[in-house]
Amino acid sequence: MSWNNQKVEDLKKLWNEGVATSQIGVQLGFTKNAVIGKAFRLGLERRQNSRKKSTQNQQFSSVTMYRETSNSSSQNTIKKEPVRRREKFSFKKSIVGTGNFKSCQWPIGDPLEEGFHYCGGQNIPTKPYCIEHYKKAYNVDEKYLDKLLDFLHEKN
Repeated sequence: MSWNNQKVEDLKKLWNEGVATSQIGVQLGFTKNAVIGKAFRLGLERRQNSRKKSTQNQQFSSVTMYRETSNSSSQNTIKKEPVRRREKFSFKKSIVGTGNFKSCQWPIGDPLEEGFHYCGGQNIPTKPYCIEHYKKAYNVDEKYLDKLLDFLHEKN
């Protein structure tokens, strides 16, 4: 089906009334994407994305939880305070690592338990792991690793 003058006029009218693009498509016999493309080519005013509108109006994101707190002066009053999900967990150490590659970043132990740490051994230049952990992480054979180390050694 192609666009004729009547359908273009109907599109402009429905667009200005704020009808959803999918509904315009159903009424005119086109897909939602065809309606959006035609509106763009006609230079009709861009619409605000309905998803963006709703998130801008929200005070807190979807990951916000609430904690009930009571006022010490009156036990009957309970108010809800926003609590970020991040506050719920307290890690002993970051599980992301230090972010630099000056030492091996291979995690050892459980991040939720005491004693969690990173290997800390001498890493391969430009790589986050020492030789042994690099072999485990990337499943490389000795030949490839030797070539890589020779190349990096020549480069420095």
